[in-house]
Amino acid sequence: MSEPICFKPIGVVEDGLPRPGEPQRPRSRYEKISIIRIFDEYVEALKGLEDYSHIIILYWMHEEKRYIPRLKPWGIERYPEVGIFATRFPPRPNPIALTVVELLSIEENRLRVKGLDAWTGSPVLDIKPYDYYDIVRNPRIPWWAEEEWRRNSIEKNYKVIAPWLGPL
Repeated sequence: MSEPICFKPIGVVEDGLPRPGEPQRPRSRYEKISIIRIFDEYVEALKGLEDYSHIIILYWMHEEKRYIPRLKPWGIERYPEVGIFATRFPPRPNPIALTVVELLSIEENRLRVKGLDAWTGSPVLDIKPYDYYDIVRNPRIPWWAEEEWRRNSIEKNYKVIAPWLGPL
């Protein structure tokens, strides 16, 4: 077994998604505007980031304490049991999350973003620009993921954000 790895957060989510049961849940995470506070020692590393419309946020799902190696996606019985690495669900060996957000503004050490799926208090591990290297057109996905995509408003919301992805 390899040695543990330690991360040093570069910031924290100050205004993230409300937890289930809390008021003011947006209809979709794509509509939520959040604030990420960058710690002072990393503010100069933000230079040039304002030139990008979208950025990649890596954060730690700090309240996820479970590891579930296999599950039925969304708990739907007709879906096949799959390994956690075949899903985007939180109960992972290392609860690291990655999400693409729209960068609305940078004001001193605060990033105002749209589409972040992190809770308030989540430690931010890294920020990367989203550019043409990250675009994948028409990715292959399992039938159950496509069914869920089409069944929910995910498709509608995502098409608004990224119409250039091509047909589903």
